[in-house]
Amino acid sequence: MIMLGAVQLFEAAGFEALVAFSSDEAVAHLEGRSGIVVTFIEYDVPGTINGAQLAETVRNRWPTIEIIVVSRPRPGETPDLPLGARYFEKPYTHAEIERALDQLGLTGTVPRARTNLPPRGA
Repeated sequence: MIMLGAVQLFEAAGFEALVAFSSDEAVAHLEGRSGIVVTFIEYDVPGTINGAQLAETVRNRWPTIEIIVVSRPRPGETPDLPLGARYFEKPYTHAEIERALDQLGLTGTVPRARTNLPPRGA
């Protein structure tokens, strides 16, 4: 249900949303497709690497792709994310994500751009 909300948010912003159910599937999407401009990563993504490591992989291998990471609240802990990654604790609002996309210059400029969404949670 929450993932569906994230998909709808990105599609309403003009993106084609690709859903990955693990960090491994997310990397496969990135390796197999061009045109992805933003990743929307769940910190607790299942797979061989966590969301912070996935964000670092994206930054190192695809430096032009923007990164948004979402997570449950982590009292006393700040996720170690790559430079430029945006981070939101749940529950976040659609307006916060829309503002981040706007600040990244991604609203209204890239018709049907691809985004890689989290396996669950948004």
